[in-house]
Amino acid sequence: MALQRFSIKLTQLRCILESDSGSSEPYLWATYFALGPSVPPFQTGPLAVSTPAYDAFRTEFPDNVSAGDVVGIPPFVASAHFDMDQDLPGPKLLGAVVILLEEDATRQSDMVAGRIAYSKEIEKQLNALMNKRIAANDSGPLTDEEKEAIKEAVMSKTKAAISSGQSAWDLFRDQDDPLGFTYKIFPESAMDEDPTNPPSIVPQSFDFPEITTVDDGWFSDTVTDRYVLSGEVTVGAVPGETVDLCASEREAVDDKKEEIASLQHRRQALQQLLQQATPQQKPAIINEIGATNDLITQAEASLPALEAALESCTERFDHPFDTEDVVVDPLG
Repeated sequence: MALQRFSIKLTQLRCILESDSGSSEPYLWATYFALGPSVPPFQTGPLAVSTPAYDAFRTEFPDNVSAGDVVGIPPFVASAHFDMDQDLPGPKLLGAVVILLEEDATRQSDMVAGRIAYSKEIEKQLNALMNKRIAANDSGPLTDEEKEAIKEAVMSKTKAAISSGQSAWDLFRDQDDPLGFTYKIFPESAMDEDPTNPPSIVPQSFDFPEITTVDDGWFSDTVTDRYVLSGEVTVGAVPGETVDLCASEREAVDDKKEEIASLQHRRQALQQLLQQATPQQKPAIINEIGATNDLITQAEASLPALEAALESCTERFDHPFDTEDVVVDPLG
């Protein structure tokens, strides 16, 4: 099997129960990850990890969400893809971790600081867990202790980052609330069931485990919020690299235009310098302006021939931008 592109996408969020006064304003942070046979140099551990870094994460989600509503996931946070060959030796997995939050009155700058801290800590925790599992040759399901450890570490770092820029007056704000974590990992069957024939990651639609918020009461716990997040996994060919069949001609035109612009900028600077120059300095500056004008004239005169060569090239090919099948690094 050749290198393939594995994509994981969040499709919708269903509100089953919400407890906010009036209606809820949910939004989420998502982290996608994959384990494959090769690790690009920019990674910090065995996992390729992607947390979309878009700071308008609150404004892009709708307000006034009530029980029964279905919310679409904004494209900026909805998906990630990783390139792997499932036939190469070694374990393969694909997954996502999502934290759902409720927008209240925390300052946006504080929540951005929290999102940055979340992004760093979730990557650290996921890679630490994977290193531990690899060392123990353990591919079984996550334990409650492992999940709770990651949750506590991530929430501690996130809350600390949010509060670091706040003052005592912020205690009177209705702060944004975390509603819960959820995660999904593919393949869902354990790889140690048959080490010689590990399960494959296959296209599918799925639901994450339900996100539930529980209020600890005096006599009993009460479920206050319930959400179900849905997603899909797709598998397809790795897009080929785009190749410009007229690259040299296009580069020649661009270089000449850049040369002309640079000379024009130089002439403008000399003209400004001339206005402030002493009588003794002016003759040399005037000569320099004249020489620059000659260079501009020569460059502009050569541009039409270069543009004609580019036009001839693009006419020679129906599609001057073509694609080739190019092998790229797994998870690149």
